[in-house]
Amino acid sequence: MSSLRQQLIEMQQQLDLSVQASKATMIIEKCGIVLSKTDTVAGHYSRLKSQYTALQRLPPKLRVDWSEEQRNQLKNAANSVNNLQSQWSRWLNNQTQAAAIDAQNVDEPLDKKEATQESTAYDIIQNDSLTNCVNLTLSLHRTLSDQLKSAWEEWLQVMHQQIHVDSKTLDAQQKVDKYKAIADEYLSLRSKYDLLIQSLPENGERILQITGMSDQLHSLREAMNTDDWPEAVRLFFDRINGPLRGRPTLSTLTPEVLHWLQNEDMLEDFVITRK
Repeated sequence: MSSLRQQLIEMQQQLDLSVQASKATMIIEKCGIVLSKTDTVAGHYSRLKSQYTALQRLPPKLRVDWSEEQRNQLKNAANSVNNLQSQWSRWLNNQTQAAAIDAQNVDEPLDKKEATQESTAYDIIQNDSLTNCVNLTLSLHRTLSDQLKSAWEEWLQVMHQQIHVDSKTLDAQQKVDKYKAIADEYLSLRSKYDLLIQSLPENGERILQITGMSDQLHSLREAMNTDDWPEAVRLFFDRINGPLRGRPTLSTLTPEVLHWLQNEDMLEDFVITRK
């Protein structure tokens, strides 16, 4: 009988271990569900906070000022998250305590073992609380993020109007030694500027960088000859920079071109040679 009793005890212990493993697996699975649903929320709001602070460096008329209603929505979302976190902590603690009690009872004789009733707590996964909370916070994030993006794009449009030089003008500038260095510097700085404006900034220093670069680009644009060049002038420089580089014929030096070169104080930049 003792041998049979021992076998029964061992079987009971194995069963208890199996139950504990099952409970542990269940807890891990539920933790995974919560993580998968909430993992991106914290990151989104962390970036949103940084972007909001950074964009306060924009001109006053373009800064985003969230309304009282939106601030209350933020508070409600935070309270909802805190409430779910408290409920989740209680549920997880109850599961852990129940598993610990089961582990202590494994070695007790069968006739002394008492059935341990698993502690119950509000399981946030078995209802819509978690889903509703996540949907609420993500929806609010999209709304607030769209406001920041709109202000950012409006400011970039203002900057664009101050610094933009069309490709046709830049091409013309590069064909003239007098303006080529300015055009090259503009293009180099503009490529760095374009990299800085690819995404919403998360610190105010980038706003200051962009503002400083735009001022430099504006100054370079002002230093260029951005007037519309006459077609005859364009043809003249195309010949200079084309296959017959440096050897346009006198037929291209029309009175209009000669007058333009004189106004630009560029007559001494050219010489006349025979073919």
